[in-house]
Amino acid sequence: MEAARIDPRLPEGAPAPAPVLQLRGVERRYGAFRPALGALDLALGRGEFLVVQGPGGCGKSVLLRLMAGLERPSAGSVHIAGEDLAALRPRARAHMRRSLGYLPPGAGLLLQRSVLHNVALAPWVAGNEREEGLRRARAALALVGIDPDRQGDLPVGQLPAGERQCVAVARAIANRPALLLLDDLIAPLDTARADRVLNVLSQFADAGIAIVATQRADAGAAAPLPAPWPARARALRLSDGVPVLPAVDSGPAA
Repeated sequence: MEAARIDPRLPEGAPAPAPVLQLRGVERRYGAFRPALGALDLALGRGEFLVVQGPGGCGKSVLLRLMAGLERPSAGSVHIAGEDLAALRPRARAHMRRSLGYLPPGAGLLLQRSVLHNVALAPWVAGNEREEGLRRARAALALVGIDPDRQGDLPVGQLPAGERQCVAVARAIANRPALLLLDDLIAPLDTARADRVLNVLSQFADAGIAIVATQRADAGAAAPLPAPWPARARALRLSDGVPVLPAVDSGPAA
């Protein structure tokens, strides 16, 4: 299968930055079934915002797990900051994941633990002291519109779905990672919360953080990406695990 290629689009004459994330001929198969993800080459530079769209079961979550190093590709390789994830020893791979912020499907929160504990867990796992972890958790929660003083001690399970999603986003950004991988980001959010979260993420992209988010959408969804996605975001569409490239305006002829 011919690999579909998605490259960063740079201003004319700008030097090409080293990719934060690069996939080379990546496929993922489970047994003898058709590939969950077909051949894909992808390069994502600093400050880029990629939205992976497609219907349920098209391979969006598989792609993010491969990017996060939670699964190994059946073919090809995944590189983060130039490092091949599959070639790293387990301890080095775990250390590399600390530079990632990952939002799994369903948020993946500890429902009986407090809001603050859930968010602070990310900096604690990364080796920060208890108070520093709590400081980062409070700052991240405030960014996404959760009041750490009023809601920080509540069990996450008591929050409505939209607020739980905001807590999960806060956990993903608490360490200000170089790469954010956000599965099914906006589905649980109402319009106001989606606007706030995406405004925060756009600011992170301005600061050079690379972002990949997924969205369930019909295979025929039209480009460009509609609101609330920021104007800087570009789309990669998947259908049955195969990338479907939208038309790209190549600009005026030379």
